[in-house]
Amino acid sequence: MEYDEPRFNENDIYDQFPSGASDGNGPDQGFNTWKKINDPELFTEEARNNPVISEFLAAPFDVTYAQFKSSHRETEYWIHKPLDAMTGKVDGIVGFVDRINGSDPRIPTLVINHERTLALHITRGIVISDGTSTGQIIHKEV
Repeated sequence: MEYDEPRFNENDIYDQFPSGASDGNGPDQGFNTWKKINDPELFTEEARNNPVISEFLAAPFDVTYAQFKSSHRETEYWIHKPLDAMTGKVDGIVGFVDRINGSDPRIPTLVINHERTLALHITRGIVISDGTSTGQIIHKEV
């Protein structure tokens, strides 16, 4: 379908929200930052020797975590343009999600507490990526 009018630029809307760093919800406070969780360096030797943790660290996928404060610029990008938010294309979001398939970057998403408002709450995400598929589970704070 072709349009006679110029395309709507949703980024203009996202950019109207305040950045997390502007009000204490930025990377320095633990928000808007992707961190790989199944990184062996995060675990003590004793933990790495636990068979369950050992298998988690050897799993053929990465598990990456981030939290965002709703009603902020970075969160709007993450919710509406997760690929950009996960791959370093959004100012204000630190880090990235490894092993996203560049040829088929669809990101299925499951939202827990989706029926509740997102406004004003913390929203946390866990992303699993293996180089062929990427999916995320989002938990909205209640």
